Amino acid sequence: MDAGLLRPLPELTAFGKVLKDTVSVLADVCEKQRKQRERAAQEARARAEALRLQREAEAEQRRAREAEREAELARQREEIEQKRIADEEAERQRDLRERTLLAEKQVAGIKLGGWITVRAEPERDPQRLKLAVRINASRKLVFVDRLGLNRQEFLESDLVQGILEDRIRILGSSAEFDDTLTRVVGRIRVGRN
Repeated sequence: MDAGLLRPLPELTAFGKVLKDTVSVLADVCEKQRKQRERAAQEARARAEALRLQREAEAEQRRAREAEREAELARQREEIEQKRIADEEAERQRDLRERTLLAEKQVAGIKLGGWITVRAEPERDPQRLKLAVRINASRKLVFVDRLGLNRQEFLESDLVQGILEDRIRILGSSAEFDDTLTRVVGRIRVGRN
């Protein structure tokens, strides 16, 4: 021992102390691993939450773009519909103006002895009337039936309106029609005899 070839054994460590130290080291390692797992789980949750928020934001942007596109399409459809309605209205107004001008021309062209037909009710036959008097001052036209009775008065504007509504039709604008009608009736009478 003096020469240093032999050494004394170290003091014995009690099993309880070894076990306690081992358990303590293992507990520290376990605690570190638990904290690392918690940190990793928190980071994963944070990444998942960030990803979820990003996806929600993208979805919201897509919905907003889709809504804008739908609104734009709806606006364009509305504009097209408004234009179509305006075109139809313009066409209807143009047609009405043309028909009104034609009717006014027909009314202005009717002479004394000219014939019209008036349909008061759709189910009944139209009544034939002949222009007997034209009063230019009041723009009034007085018509009588075939026998010269049952007079009816129309203002020129009422006559034009009746023509536009297809209630009144001008058969002849002068006595020519009356003469033709008389000849036809005469031929029919001669044919019967």
